[in-house]
Amino acid sequence: MQIGWLTLAGVSAVLGACNGTTILATGTGGGGSGGGTDVAGRANGGDDSRAGSAGKGDAPSLSGSAGAVNGAGAPNSAGSPNGAGAPNSAGAPNSAGAGGFTQPPLDEVDGQKQSDKLDVLFVVDNSLSMAGKQRIMANSVQAFVSRLVNPPCVDSKGNPVASQPASGADDCSSGTREFTPVTDMHIGAITTSLGSHGGTVCAPTQSADDHQDDKGQLLATMRTGVVTYKNSGFLSLDSSGQAGIDDPALISSELGAMITAAGEQGCGYEATLESMYRFLVDPKPPKSVDLVAQMTTPVGVNQALLDQRAAFLRPDSSVAVVILSDENDCSIRDDGVGWFVGSNSPMPKATVQCEKDPGDPCCRSCAQNESSPPSGCAALKQDANCSKVPAGEAYATWDAAHDSLNTRCFNQKGRFGFDLLYEVERYTNALTNYQIYDRDGQLVANPLFAARDGKPRRSNSLISVSLIVGAPWQDLASEESLTSGDLSYLSASQLLSENRWPMLIGDTAYAAPTDPLMRESIDPRSGKSPLTNAPLVAADSTNPLANPANGHEQFVPDNADLQYACIFAFATPKACVAGDAACECAADKSGSDAAVVASNTPVCQPPTGGPAGTTQYFARAYPGSRELRFGKALGARTAAASICPKDASDEASQSYGYVPALNALVDRIAVTLK
Repeated sequence: MQIGWLTLAGVSAVLGACNGTTILATGTGGGGSGGGTDVAGRANGGDDSRAGSAGKGDAPSLSGSAGAVNGAGAPNSAGSPNGAGAPNSAGAPNSAGAGGFTQPPLDEVDGQKQSDKLDVLFVVDNSLSMAGKQRIMANSVQAFVSRLVNPPCVDSKGNPVASQPASGADDCSSGTREFTPVTDMHIGAITTSLGSHGGTVCAPTQSADDHQDDKGQLLATMRTGVVTYKNSGFLSLDSSGQAGIDDPALISSELGAMITAAGEQGCGYEATLESMYRFLVDPKPPKSVDLVAQMTTPVGVNQALLDQRAAFLRPDSSVAVVILSDENDCSIRDDGVGWFVGSNSPMPKATVQCEKDPGDPCCRSCAQNESSPPSGCAALKQDANCSKVPAGEAYATWDAAHDSLNTRCFNQKGRFGFDLLYEVERYTNALTNYQIYDRDGQLVANPLFAARDGKPRRSNSLISVSLIVGAPWQDLASEESLTSGDLSYLSASQLLSENRWPMLIGDTAYAAPTDPLMRESIDPRSGKSPLTNAPLVAADSTNPLANPANGHEQFVPDNADLQYACIFAFATPKACVAGDAACECAADKSGSDAAVVASNTPVCQPPTGGPAGTTQYFARAYPGSRELRFGKALGARTAAASICPKDASDEASQSYGYVPALNALVDRIAVTLK
């Protein structure tokens, strides 16, 4: 059905709903000159102090006539009130024939299959604030690789026996192997940076260390000096030595170097899930995504990526994905008006219902051009928010003080009345369904599972995903881990049976998580953990350890940051140089620390307590809500963990860094191995 026309800075876009999933189809409006320049900001909650709030710019004319709607209508999706819309059929402006396609129903996951090959893809956030976390991951992967290739021998109760073999090729002197040793493994990495989507933020520059758009390609092909097997772009371990090297220690070292090569000069709009999709799944990965006739438009097909995918992914392997990010996913749509997220034009306000419940039918954008409101809803001109139209604007917009580029990905439906991020179901389907829609709306074989090279299609039971994202580790850990020095993460089934998911993501699409630390917010929050009963602490606290997960809330006077889900202490504090965007506590280029003092952020306070200063003592992370929603939908194939480690200093500890997170992934991978 048609919901209504949305007029955005010269673009008329129709929001259509097909079989319950809202999609965005578009038509071209009038032209106009672009706004002023901007620099990528601490996108989606705080990576880059270079960014301020969005400038008003010179928005394209709103008076242009709307063009035909070119949204692809999937089979069985509604293209008109009383009939099905054919694929790629055009709906004329102001008529009900809006095209568009919806995600197909989720396939059942097969009974568990096994493989004697393993392909592991690391998806590494390369935005500012990530260098330290990349180093921790680099220090954690040796234990990961070692356990895969030389799993311990265990007794009948699953406990390691006293004498362990030196390598995976050796027999157990007593007990049996925990699982079959991996002898054939590919390991690669990509980043979360996919460029500007036709907008201004994250548009690549000429700087050699600027990595705003890594195109979803293997990281080693987008950097210099990264060692890979025969310059393939990935690492290959093969115990026979025929198609890889038989040296787990060297593989671990090279993997650590690959991960840190991601750097932190990437895009602050972290397209974590879309980057994964682009490399593993996308039937037609674009060569570029450009602004064409005021539409975000995928251009061409990236053959280099397709070649890398074909070489990296064996058709009969078990596939594991490791996602490492300290911010919520911001996978901006590569169609319609996705470019608007990173534009200089002010964002529209939403109706008052959006503040209470973004899922309410009366929640819609003030920019929507509707002939009549939905049943039971007030007209936009009567809405308390939408009726206040600034001079010179066609609809109610946020002022510059409340429209920071840094937070454009946060709560889009609640703040703007529409969502320009891909729906999370796109990614669940991509790792589950044997058929998916390509960008032209055609239902095609999913490349991740498709049969090739004389092999049958890969079973969807051979997928494993580790989510190392923003969340208190306490919410994801076993009860024993809360009171001991060890850390063990719950399996997906345990998260479900112990009712942890509502703490993390709520129990419905727009329901607030029951752990207030997982609620995305600019304003300081209140409440207490339903698991530990630890209360959130006010933003004026000078004790960065007052709350065991996030220290305390912070002030955000410029509305350009979010509250933290968790923090953790650096092994070595970092003295910030004035103007260093990569240091959370840096004074500005003039040497003023006024902004640091005003925010009173716990990451800039010494562990013994005191006012915030220009030394960074802690790292932080924001709620990874979209990644966790994706993980819950994957069911038993997920291993969820926190990017805030319980122990970030003792590298010899089994609870160090991301070793517990990777151990949880290995537990999942083990059932996929033959």
